[in-house]
Amino acid sequence: MNVREIHEFMNRLWEDIFTLNEELKKELPENEFKVEDVEEAFGAYIFIDGRWELMKYPHPAFEIKPQIEVGATPESYYFVVAVPKGRINEGFLALFLELFPRSFIYGAQDFLSDIYNWRRDGRVSPVEILEKIEGSDEKVFQFEADFGSSKALKQGILRLIDVGKRFEIFDL
Repeated sequence: MNVREIHEFMNRLWEDIFTLNEELKKELPENEFKVEDVEEAFGAYIFIDGRWELMKYPHPAFEIKPQIEVGATPESYYFVVAVPKGRINEGFLALFLELFPRSFIYGAQDFLSDIYNWRRDGRVSPVEILEKIEGSDEKVFQFEADFGSSKALKQGILRLIDVGKRFEIFDL
């Protein structure tokens, strides 16, 4: 283990998220979205070696209200958007999977049981995913997308907002 590399990596993650946070505060319409400050997020999970593992250490994250969390873990830069079950349809699912191929879908309550996992499931049809969602007792589903850089994450967030408005998934 190289402590210097770990130190520089973690500093870059935090700096990238602070920078993205400031950019989004200036760019997103305040009357629709409120960008909260960056915080230390605890209790998150990371997908390693085919399973979800608890992160006992903090990572940088912030909320874009309503419904979006943005952050970075050692695995990736990410956003998670909470979507009420009744607002999820095949069109939204298909476009989400097309735009965000590195994604996960899971319930808000039972978040360790994936409905969709890009690392495990490969190409699954939106119809199959929708059937799992409709058959679930969950009332809200988390749609997570992973990115390799904060720049790609920012573009993803802007796309998500456009798609979310189009399919009316947000409580605006």
